[in-house]
Amino acid sequence: MKVLFIGLPGKEEPWLGDVRRALDGAHELAVFDHAEALDTQFADVRVVVDQGGWATRAMIDAGAAAGVELWQVLGTGVDHSEVEYTLANGIRLANTPGPFSAVALAEHALFLMLGLAKNLRAAEPNLRAGIQNLPVNDELEDKVLGLVGFGASGRELARRARAFELNVIAVDIVEPPEAELAPFGLRWYGPSSRLPDLLGEADYVSLHVPLTPQTEGMIGATELGLMKPEAFLINVARGRLVDEAALIDALRAGRIRGAGIDVFSIEPPDPTHPLLQLDNVILTPHVAGVTTGTSRRRGAACAENIGRIAEGLPPLHEITA
Repeated sequence: MKVLFIGLPGKEEPWLGDVRRALDGAHELAVFDHAEALDTQFADVRVVVDQGGWATRAMIDAGAAAGVELWQVLGTGVDHSEVEYTLANGIRLANTPGPFSAVALAEHALFLMLGLAKNLRAAEPNLRAGIQNLPVNDELEDKVLGLVGFGASGRELARRARAFELNVIAVDIVEPPEAELAPFGLRWYGPSSRLPDLLGEADYVSLHVPLTPQTEGMIGATELGLMKPEAFLINVARGRLVDEAALIDALRAGRIRGAGIDVFSIEPPDPTHPLLQLDNVILTPHVAGVTTGTSRRRGAACAENIGRIAEGLPPLHEITA
């Protein structure tokens, strides 16, 4: 069976290599050339693996004309993908959701927390300027970590937080059985309606929810106002979960102590973006999920779905609306 890999130019690896290794020669894998004609490249293709989900409508049209059965997004979020257009063209759509990048996101959130606790933003410039022993750092032990969302990445962060002796609290729209929650040692778990309680109690608030019409802007001026002045906001999920203008105001005014941010409303952010000018923020360029482990797991998931299409089975992690 012929599979077409559409990569981001110059950024295909390790994603392409891991898909190829996972397929292990079971299917023909072609690599899309952005300089070549669409119709000839899509001929006989049954599955497209779309790195990041950035395909154009012209690509989707060519796929539909060629009889592509599955458009496999090599990534979690499809907020920038042509979901409705793909489905309207009769092509099934699937992604590689949260569990495949959960470890990476959890580690990155913890990295941002540690960086804020250890004053990384100030420590390195101080050292380079010859300033010693400033500032005084914090420890994570006995601090309260509030998880907004308790899916795959939230749970992986909770596992790691126990090793640092953090007190973990969480809210989510889903209420799992008590036995499912027991291994995480949570101080408390509640429905989304308890978000104000979590914000008022947590020293670190970490976001682990998908971007939906219901979650967009869920952390705004009101929610930031409920946080403790010494608290930090961590976001490795999606930029538009947070009202950035309200966050900037809160950071400037000292209404919260700082933030660790990996995602932005518009990416990449403009170099003059106010968040990039603040000293109480640690920033990374949407790389929390970009790890070798994520690539291997996503490659395996793509290969599994390719095999299912070859066998006439429905894909896993299918997106239907």
